[in-house]
Amino acid sequence: MRHTLICTVGTSLKGNLERQRPEWHDLYVRRRLRDLARALAALDPQDRLLGAEINSIDSIITKGILGRPLNLYLLVSDTEDGQATGELLKLYYLDAVNPRRFEQAHWQTLAGLTDASHERFRREGLRSLVTAVAKIARTWGPEQVVINATGGYKAQISFAGLIGQALDIPVCYLFERFSEVITLPPQPVSLDLGFWLAHAPRFYLLAADQGDPEDYEALDPRFAILVETVEVEGEKLAGLTAMGQLFHETFRHRFGLQRAQLLPPDSGLPSAAKKITYESGLGPRPPGLETWFARLLEVPYVTRINTFKYIPDLARPSYFRPSAKGKVDRLEGGFSDGSATTKFTVFITAATEAQRDAALADLYERFINT
Repeated sequence: MRHTLICTVGTSLKGNLERQRPEWHDLYVRRRLRDLARALAALDPQDRLLGAEINSIDSIITKGILGRPLNLYLLVSDTEDGQATGELLKLYYLDAVNPRRFEQAHWQTLAGLTDASHERFRREGLRSLVTAVAKIARTWGPEQVVINATGGYKAQISFAGLIGQALDIPVCYLFERFSEVITLPPQPVSLDLGFWLAHAPRFYLLAADQGDPEDYEALDPRFAILVETVEVEGEKLAGLTAMGQLFHETFRHRFGLQRAQLLPPDSGLPSAAKKITYESGLGPRPPGLETWFARLLEVPYVTRINTFKYIPDLARPSYFRPSAKGKVDRLEGGFSDGSATTKFTVFITAATEAQRDAALADLYERFINT
């Protein structure tokens, strides 16, 4: 009984109104979208005038693919028409007279998803699509989600199919001449959780376009299609490609499913028994540091924390990474309040590199990627 539908959105409805119902198209142009939504809601949801999105959603509900219309997420292009169509469809699906009414409907612009710039579309737009779908899947659980990939750009539709496959979400599509949607069959893929875990801190930083400018392909040839250099406020940093973003979100999802089996064992110590040692003469503590440490000591496999360096003019993002000493029972961390950074060692119960890598991914999920 899935209850949440993600729908990619194009502008077929606008085009249909322009060609077939000029008076309703005038409502669209004048942005009288609530009046237009009410008029559209009075039509049969299979009326071809309503466009691909509405026709396909009706078929998804009719076939029982979506058991309960609770949440509708409309992912629209980074254009004025895209946003207007998103608002119109939101009002349509919240209208009380609509036989296919959802309890909640939202629309979201996918930054960079525009045909005005093929480079933005490739680099930013498809990544935005991956990030948006993955966030919704984490919110409700992929077992509650369906993707309707009927509307929008062809490349967007194709990529939505890959996302669904990666995150174990069914993907539906309505071909123009079909009367009902089909569910796209899964395609075989070979992806490596171990590779992602071994480089989890890199992937989290790359997903935020904050990766260090290093030779990733020399580090591992598999990075070749996953990483690219981007410019943020005049500074060159490494970030993920759209495929890299999909790879990262795929293994965040798979890690979440296997987390309990992968993490280091519980230390058995209550938080109050775990010690924080501040290095003598370290300097002031950035605001929020002690609260952060208190939360960190609540993590079952963490045993103690030692600070070792304070840098008053370093504003790098907070981070975790393997200890420079190469030992699996400790990690290096850095906490920044936006102006200064305190570096510290986190001691953990890990006995293997695999447990240490899982702990790093877990800490990013708990503290960095919230």
